Amino acid sequence: MTKDNVDAIRTQVEKHLAPLGKRVFGVVNYDHFTILPDLMDAYSNMVKDVVDRFYSGVTRYTTSSFLRMKLGDSLERRNVAPHIYESSDEAYAHLWELEKRVVA
Repeated sequence: MTKDNVDAIRTQVEKHLAPLGKRVFGVVNYDHFTILPDLMDAYSNMVKDVVDRFYSGVTRYTTSSFLRMKLGDSLERRNVAPHIYESSDEAYAHLWELEKRVVA
């Protein structure tokens, strides 16, 4: 991953979600995702920005315990709820709970 990749992710999220005119719920798949330590701040700042602007709730998953720990810590420092699970089933189950709370 490079800084250009971080910017490209932001651009794609904006392109697809801004036209909706409302916040959405989402699940992010981090399996096979790698990031160099020197890009973690830039990436986490980008995530905070798009979460604040476009998401009502978001969960994430990866089988990598190391990535769950590193990304989770980085997001928590930015007051972004990390919600990083080991499987897509766990991530979707939590997402349904988030949706229920918002709708209720």
